[in-house]
Amino acid sequence: MIAYNRESLDNLDIQVQAMEAFDKKLLPAEEYDRIRAAHPYHFYLPNFFVRIGLFILTMIAAACGLGLLLLMGVGSGGFGTIAVIYAALAYGALELFIHGQKMYGSGVDDALLWLASICFLSGIAAADDFDLHPATLSLITLLVAFICVLRYADRLMTLVAYGALLCLVFYTAAALGPIARAILPFLIMALSIGFYLLFTSLENKHSLRHYRSCILLLRVASLLSLYAAGNYFVVREANEYISHHPGPIALGWLWWLFTILIPIFYIVKGIQKKDALFLWTGMALVTATVFTVRYYYHIMPMESIMIIAGSLLIAGVYAVHRYLRTPKHGFTSAQPDYKHPLTDLPAEAIILAETFKNTPTTTTGVQFGGGTTGGGGAGGQY
Repeated sequence: MIAYNRESLDNLDIQVQAMEAFDKKLLPAEEYDRIRAAHPYHFYLPNFFVRIGLFILTMIAAACGLGLLLLMGVGSGGFGTIAVIYAALAYGALELFIHGQKMYGSGVDDALLWLASICFLSGIAAADDFDLHPATLSLITLLVAFICVLRYADRLMTLVAYGALLCLVFYTAAALGPIARAILPFLIMALSIGFYLLFTSLENKHSLRHYRSCILLLRVASLLSLYAAGNYFVVREANEYISHHPGPIALGWLWWLFTILIPIFYIVKGIQKKDALFLWTGMALVTATVFTVRYYYHIMPMESIMIIAGSLLIAGVYAVHRYLRTPKHGFTSAQPDYKHPLTDLPAEAIILAETFKNTPTTTTGVQFGGGTTGGGGAGGQY
């Protein structure tokens, strides 16, 4: 299903892992060169600034092409038809660039993907005079984004798909009556927990290895949606949007508890389970909690609140850093020696096989040597 060459994707991942191991001085230069030679990839991968430039240039060129089509098609097909046709042309150009020019995250393919998706959705909406029901538009957006994720593994499109799914649930429940609207926050929270468990179980599946960065974003998004569904500000504003009646909401004390306790739970969970994802998310949401409290309770000026909140975060980070300077239960604040273990994917077996398959040795057992006192490899030789 994915548009990019799977072998090249695997080889790129192996080379990235090998480069990180080499940077950590866990891999000799000779073996690193042999890994690169044994696992080539055929992608055009420009640096970050070139990628941005190509993205902008592609968008300008594509916008000019769309404008020309609109000028040629005025009075004949309408904006909706022209937008859908142009979306098909952009998707076709995207496939040609991927398969012909080996584009992968080059900026050109990013621009064409987003341009094609936006044109398609705009054309569908224009066909109904931009009067589509929000739930219907959310469903169409979800389908388009989901197909783009499956085909191109685009990370931002992954977030669009997840957001469209939540919007679909929101607008569908909002149209079902007062009972559905009353339980909507609990429904979103339950779905967020279920999605997090699902994405966590899918993250290490070998068949989904090319989508791991997308799944990681989905895990973060599910944690954020769980907090948002219980945040007092979000619940109150959503209730006002649905019912058109501003004012306090029922069970306000419960939403305040969720607003305050969920970030604390994330931080404690991250420390207990040695999960940096929970830890980082919880610390980021502390700021959201502070702003939520400050929005409704004007205890002091916003500048003072921000200074106090920032000071508390810095003090908390410093305290945790000091506490974990000595490893506690396998959790430490020290920089890891190796960010991505070579056991990830089939990389370890492949690298070891390619590295040692041509080693001219027939001895058995452990052979020491190379040091003046019989040390194993003390002279840099094994």
